[in-house]
Amino acid sequence: MQQHKRIRIAVIDDQRLFAEAVATRLSVEPDLQITGVAGSSTEAMELFSRNEIDVVTLDLALTGEDGLAVGRKLLAQWPNLGIVIVTGSADSRRVSEAVQMGVLGWVSKEGAVETLLIAVRGAARGETHLPAGLLTQVLAALSDPGRLSPEAGDMALLTAREMDVLRCLMNGRSRNEVGALLQISPNTVRTHIQSIL
Repeated sequence: MQQHKRIRIAVIDDQRLFAEAVATRLSVEPDLQITGVAGSSTEAMELFSRNEIDVVTLDLALTGEDGLAVGRKLLAQWPNLGIVIVTGSADSRRVSEAVQMGVLGWVSKEGAVETLLIAVRGAARGETHLPAGLLTQVLAALSDPGRLSPEAGDMALLTAREMDVLRCLMNGRSRNEVGALLQISPNTVRTHIQSIL
């Protein structure tokens, strides 16, 4: 019987107790392997330089540096990294910014562990996981560009394919499901998502 490769995970959160608790909980899953815990951008870069990591759970509110800035640095060096934001924030502007830069998941610190597990495993497969309520906020914000950054596009400017992708996402489909349904690759779906947001 073939043994599947475990998903290698790093946990980045400056609240050490929380980070250790997340790491301990994830480590009991047979398909997950914790490679380390970091509390800052510097520690994160050191951790990544010494380990192969598939997915990182990343807090937005890191001491001294914004979590999305840390995520950008990580993606610049490890573009295939799956990033799952684990935060207390639910700002649609921040969610949109995160998805644009390549974040695959967004999980509330107050949510269930099962939700985090779904997001982590999905990120390892290249799938996007946004809670339905947040997705709705982001889509509503897209229809009113003034609620997002000035660069955010008007819904009327979306291509027909982008509208197809958007409809699929609104129906709760994963990136792989959208790709299969529209007969395009998951990477192409990701590109459309980044264009939309």
